[in-house]
Amino acid sequence: MTPTGARVPRAHAVDVMNRAGATHRTLDAEVEQIRREARRRFGGLVLDVANPGTHFRNRENRPIDRRVFQRAGELGLFGFSLPVEAGGAGRDKLAWGVVVEELSRLSRDPGLAVLIDISVEITELILSSGRPELIDRYVPDLVAGRRFGVQGAYENRDPYDYRSTARLDGDTWVLNGAKRFIAGACFADLFVLFVREESSNDMLAFAVEKDDPGVSAVPLDTMGLHTMGLGQVLLDDVRLPQWRLVWRADALSELNTYARIRRTMSACGVLGALDGVTEACVEALADRRRTGRRVLDHTNVERSVGELRMLLQTSRAAVHRALDGTRSPDRDPHFDEFATVAKHHAAECALRVGQVVMGLQGGEAYMATFPWERFMRDVLGLISGQGSQEMLLVQLGQRTIVGLEGRRVREEAAERNVAKLADAWWALHAATTTEPSEATRAVVAAARLDGLTAEDRAGCAAFLDRAHALVAAVRADRAPDALPPGPLGLPAGRPAELAAGARALLACALARETGLLARLLEPCTAAEAAGDLPKGLTEDLLAVLLDAGVVRQDADGRHLVDPGLERVLIGGPRTGAFAARLRRALAGGARLHTPGTPGTPADGTPAPSTPADGIREPVPGCGDEAAATTDALVSTALGQLEGLPALLDRPGARIGCAAADGGRSAAALARQIPFVPVLALDPDAPTAAPTDGTVEYRPGGAADFTPDDGLALAWLPAATLAADAVGPAVEAAAAALHPGGWLLLPCPLLPKRPLGAAAARLDLALTGGRAPDPAELEAALRSAGLTQLRTPWSDPALGLTLLAARRA
Repeated sequence: MTPTGARVPRAHAVDVMNRAGATHRTLDAEVEQIRREARRRFGGLVLDVANPGTHFRNRENRPIDRRVFQRAGELGLFGFSLPVEAGGAGRDKLAWGVVVEELSRLSRDPGLAVLIDISVEITELILSSGRPELIDRYVPDLVAGRRFGVQGAYENRDPYDYRSTARLDGDTWVLNGAKRFIAGACFADLFVLFVREESSNDMLAFAVEKDDPGVSAVPLDTMGLHTMGLGQVLLDDVRLPQWRLVWRADALSELNTYARIRRTMSACGVLGALDGVTEACVEALADRRRTGRRVLDHTNVERSVGELRMLLQTSRAAVHRALDGTRSPDRDPHFDEFATVAKHHAAECALRVGQVVMGLQGGEAYMATFPWERFMRDVLGLISGQGSQEMLLVQLGQRTIVGLEGRRVREEAAERNVAKLADAWWALHAATTTEPSEATRAVVAAARLDGLTAEDRAGCAAFLDRAHALVAAVRADRAPDALPPGPLGLPAGRPAELAAGARALLACALARETGLLARLLEPCTAAEAAGDLPKGLTEDLLAVLLDAGVVRQDADGRHLVDPGLERVLIGGPRTGAFAARLRRALAGGARLHTPGTPGTPADGTPAPSTPADGIREPVPGCGDEAAATTDALVSTALGQLEGLPALLDRPGARIGCAAADGGRSAAALARQIPFVPVLALDPDAPTAAPTDGTVEYRPGGAADFTPDDGLALAWLPAATLAADAVGPAVEAAAAALHPGGWLLLPCPLLPKRPLGAAAARLDLALTGGRAPDPAELEAALRSAGLTQLRTPWSDPALGLTLLAARRA
């Protein structure tokens, strides 16, 4: 408590919002510190050595004086980001990118920082070769600025279709071809050139010196960047010793790594130029007056300067984010999405900055004696390096498509992995049941377990005893300290494989029920993941799940659930469906393991269970799985069902549902389509009222819809219909529809795996459902006068599909 009379400090909003504390160091602060260091160490090089004479060198197409690079070497600029063992300072790429940005901001020559960075990265390429002959010959001179190196790769062709080639003649490589548009080609001492080997069609890289016989550099006449020494390098039977080979194979991967970082550094150069031209533009307008007022006081000018600042800051955010990403160990070594975005965005912003500056400067913007015209020319040259704008967008598009499709594949593979474990669980129960049915015999045959000996079945049955006892103990908060042993003494091969899968399914189901799987969405140790479970049992469960591929370990040994399972663990419709499938597997297995349920049919299949709440175990696609199918109706299928949205919007519109799951499907429809009343035909009482919408319950089944119901949509899960009930149910639902209304039938979608399909049929049989033949359903729909039959949604991972038909 506050002492009486003590003054309570006044609270401020910033105190609440700033949770990081005063010691937190932002990226901006780190960047600003490096920027100050760059100005202190290298500002004099730019302002005193490089900038003088820039205007006239540009006009006369003379490249930057080599003495600038020698002085840069003396100041340690070339070694700033190189490894200490190579004579550098060992700074990271964030720091180097900020240095490049600051050099570009201070420089009147946009090519200066670009050329320095190119030579630094050529040094890195040679260091990465790991070849002492190359490193000893070139790296010391490159770091000191006594040599200058550039790279030549692109020919506007596919790398494996290069016209520049290399062939091995005895112990000598012979190079022929040409590399055009190389920055610094007219004054570089060293070229790292990428060419195609004639015999293998592989991509190789060579260190080529300007004085090698057969090498010649030809200047290029370009729109801008006149001081960068742009040119072509021609190779005419250039003979090189084998030690000049930088990479013996797969130089394309090294080129991609080079291009990845070059894009970021190119964006740094553009960013610095943006900063410099914005500052220069505002300074040039400071003394101008118009209509008796300073030009800078006019609202339209303030708005234009604000746009310049916005373009600069958005570019800075993109570039600095890309630079910060270079420090991540998880970065893709061959393609950097943030670098590509930063390069594209900075270039687009530079073009817009040029337009705005030219509008502000008026006639001066078109005069070569002022810097504005040159900025536009040089920026056009800078944006073409490291890939055209269109190519960058194509690569980002390809990356996005591949990434999203890859994620979907990983998610489906993760769910299929669990489904295969469930197949093994069903197979073990089917093989050990004492009252086999047609459905269980089909599972045994598909699992290839017909030859199990009596001893093997006894071992599996004992394991299943322990498994179901464990489930009961965990649910009663009496979890043991360790996982009971699996089947003992099974012969190697198929029986042992299925037993391991069944044990993994048990572990997966218990891990989901106890929250263990959800906790593994973040990497954690066994102790952190345990929650209320004993540590020993947790460790055993994790070991089983690790062997089954459901759980992984990171480099630090911490456990993490397969990332593909995230979508079924974070909440939402798929989470409920995933949980329902696991619960149904445990419940169905328990009923197979303890047969003799009252009302068991003559073929031995246990009758659908009726729990204490009086509601049957719902068939697949209903109950907790209804959330997934109704979500698919709204998010995917609705737009494909012509006229249905308009019908649902009409006053008095109703939805009909006959799912026989205690109203859970009806409640899910009411949540997805609120404010449209749902008529639920169900022989069981509802478990709970829906949170949104209105549900009217009426006793009956699917055949009890009447023409007076006037439905816009009828929801009729096909798995709930017996063979002789399909026709009457479809006829009744069709008659209850308004003209233009739609009948939707959620249907089981059986796996293509023979064992998976047999297990799915057994699952259906245990809940009183079945998988109707598609031809049977189609015939019933057409017989009822329904048209426009289609399948607007299907999900193999969920094992569900929607069949739709419309009343004319």
